[in-house]
Amino acid sequence: MLSLVPTPIGNLEDISQRALEALKNSEIIFCEDTRVTKKLLNLLNIPLNKEFISMHSHNENDVISKLNPEILKTKECVYVSDAGMPGISDPGSRLVQFCQQNNIPYTVIPGANAALTAYVASGFEGEFCFWMFLPHKGKERLDKLNEIINSGKIAILYESPHRIEKLIKELKELIPEREVFLAKELTKMHETYIKAKAKDLVVPNTKGEWVVIIDKGQKNKELKLTYDDVLNLPLPDKEKSKMLAKLSDKSAKEIYKELQQK
Repeated sequence: MLSLVPTPIGNLEDISQRALEALKNSEIIFCEDTRVTKKLLNLLNIPLNKEFISMHSHNENDVISKLNPEILKTKECVYVSDAGMPGISDPGSRLVQFCQQNNIPYTVIPGANAALTAYVASGFEGEFCFWMFLPHKGKERLDKLNEIINSGKIAILYESPHRIEKLIKELKELIPEREVFLAKELTKMHETYIKAKAKDLVVPNTKGEWVVIIDKGQKNKELKLTYDDVLNLPLPDKEKSKMLAKLSDKSAKEIYKELQQK
């Protein structure tokens, strides 16, 4: 059986009892970085008498293509990412798909997640969408950012310490009046929250990965014109007649004739 086990995103005390038991009882641990996972197990006083298999974003497909389904069916297996919930901007989803395709029993243990933790801390309310990391540069990045800020939903994304200042500059230019919430070092001693309009954002220290939450902003009000409003617009009669036809039961041709007679 496979268990997807979330690990603390900072504070070691956030590990759950279920997660501890799964790690203790595991025979094989698939992990994003074996060094990080072994260090975690040492801190949790869990013996390292297990098989560790490195499985990260660059080798995930290769590892799974060579994986014998019977191993997952007959042994207690665990997958952990370096921190937080597997499968959320981290490997894990393809291993779940492998289990589904091969009728392998699996379970997901709930636990720490930076995106949801930051969302609750933001104080924003409403529908949200998680966008993971933005493209690094160029038109692809700008197009994605425009898609995010025009989605009509609260947007949650991750940003690296190398690009957080670039993102803030972009937000200041694109949505200066929109509220933005920034969080880093979640659950740790130096946990940091910053909430301000984009134009006023200042980041004192860019170290560490950031969770960025962008409020959805105000919806544009629809402009509603009456028949008389359109009639008084300074437009050519042909264009005006087309618009008026949409607001009445007359054809554009009929209205055009009427306008010509005035």
